[in-house]
Amino acid sequence: MAFNGEDILDEALSFAAKSLKSIGLPTHEKISPSFQKQIDFALRLPAWKCPPRSLARHSIDNFYLEDSTLNQYLLTFAKLDFNMVQSFHQQELRELSDWWKSIDVTTNFPYARDRLVESYYVFNCAYFEPKYGLGRIMGTKIFLVVTILDDTIDNFATFEEVRALVEAIDERFALYYPYICTRMVD
Repeated sequence: MAFNGEDILDEALSFAAKSLKSIGLPTHEKISPSFQKQIDFALRLPAWKCPPRSLARHSIDNFYLEDSTLNQYLLTFAKLDFNMVQSFHQQELRELSDWWKSIDVTTNFPYARDRLVESYYVFNCAYFEPKYGLGRIMGTKIFLVVTILDDTIDNFATFEEVRALVEAIDERFALYYPYICTRMVD
């Protein structure tokens, strides 16, 4: 998250890593094996680099199940929450899959990339809370349509056609978002 030349975050990372490593040294006999696994994992892959739901699942499976001091009711609730959210995602993927099949991409656009699940995953990482299902679905659909458009242009469009398409999109964008556009539309 730092910019080039900013050393403060690098120093903070170095300090945090040294502190975590020192906690895991054999001289600290009070540390539990579960906590040691969490430290090792955090040093390998920081939490901010993981999708929150994937991190939750990893934590349930690898840390909390082995921790004898954990509240079993809380663990049960975490598993139930994960399973419920997973069922929301499965339902959204079913809806997207039905929409994708209704377009019949494999027949109508045989050259197009079939990236439904990957596209959904991108938006699932951005909108991971269950209440943002519409954002995940709409974002995935838009991304897939743009992918088909990109593949169509790559396979069939001439330079002049691409230029005309870009100009048309620019003009339409400028009509609705004039404060963002840098060029003026006549």
